[in-house]
Amino acid sequence: MKKAKVHELVLESDVFINMPILKNHGGARLTVSLKNMMGVVWDRRFWHRTDLQQCIADYATYSKRPVLNIVDAYYVMKRNGPRGVSADDVVLMKSQILSTDIVAADAASAKLFGIEPDDVPHITYADAMGVGKKNLSSLNIKRIIL
Repeated sequence: MKKAKVHELVLESDVFINMPILKNHGGARLTVSLKNMMGVVWDRRFWHRTDLQQCIADYATYSKRPVLNIVDAYYVMKRNGPRGVSADDVVLMKSQILSTDIVAADAASAKLFGIEPDDVPHITYADAMGVGKKNLSSLNIKRIIL
């Protein structure tokens, strides 16, 4: 993806915070921080018509990136996403993931979801493009349990 029409509020902002809800997605495997950025792009159908996984990773190279990613993983849609078909699709996880690294946020979310980051192509692509780090063992992670 070489260009995209981005919402003016993002373009005009000094900083912004990305707040996705962790959920299953039929086309992208997961919706987390990287995929959530589709919401600021006008022509999302182009992404679906082209290579969705690559477009998600490509957008993460844009200079206007979130300064913080806060992943809501309190109630998580584990199947039939992004819309779900019943309450049985949702599980209570009572979790939250915060990171300035959009790729690390998604890698940690994938693990919380029960899959490996390598099983989500856009996480692997974004890592390879130098957007962030999917290797969580190389990061200083703090776990807070209340």
